[in-house]
Amino acid sequence: MNQYRDQDCDSRDDHGRANDNRHEDKAIAPAPARGGLVSLSALTAALNNVDLTSGGGSSGKPMLQFKSREGAGAPWTVGQKRNIPEDGSSWAVNPMTFMWGFICFGNDNKPLGERLVPVSQPMPDVTELPDHGFSWQPQWAADMKCLDGIDAGSEVVFKSNTDGGIKAIKGLIEAVRDRLNGGQHGNKISPIVRLEKDSYQHSQYGRIWTPCLTIVGWMSLDGPEPAPAPVSPPPAPASPPPAEQPRRRRVAG
Repeated sequence: MNQYRDQDCDSRDDHGRANDNRHEDKAIAPAPARGGLVSLSALTAALNNVDLTSGGGSSGKPMLQFKSREGAGAPWTVGQKRNIPEDGSSWAVNPMTFMWGFICFGNDNKPLGERLVPVSQPMPDVTELPDHGFSWQPQWAADMKCLDGIDAGSEVVFKSNTDGGIKAIKGLIEAVRDRLNGGQHGNKISPIVRLEKDSYQHSQYGRIWTPCLTIVGWMSLDGPEPAPAPVSPPPAPASPPPAEQPRRRRVAG
């Protein structure tokens, strides 16, 4: 596998697993994974044990992908139809779904195997994974849900085995971990992010585009707070009755 393809692993297809639910399930709250972490203290302990210095499960959700070769245009796409997320839309990241593991690709860029586990568990031992004749690459993942715009309610999974994508997910884990350890979170531990991009100049391949998940806010796992009810304007004061017009005096004949 050449070096550029390693940099551009996010441009692989979404493994044929995803149904496009772009306009389905308009509920806003990110759904916690069943059997996942059940308390904030457990989540804190799990994220404190994540080794962010290391490299770097199929959810049935459409894949959110970053196409580095299309970074100058619209590199973010969703699902097999490659729908482009609305520019400026907000996405909630479910911290209960952070996962890590490995993926193996063949010569045709199709996955030959994938092993992901929650970050609350030790990362799989790559030496115990099946030998498909190709190397296993570290992969990290997280579930997300769109909060607004045309994609509101759409649930996706962002998986990446590139340096830039893994760095983006590690950044989210670190931010959530710091917020939990700080204690002043008010149960708002789900990052709200914007799908953005960055780039750097490669000596051989030129400009390389990388994904950025920029945190713009926080919300609870139950979903965003409801918008306050509109305040009714005070009733307008009653208008005074019109003044009686003086009667025209009749001229005596």
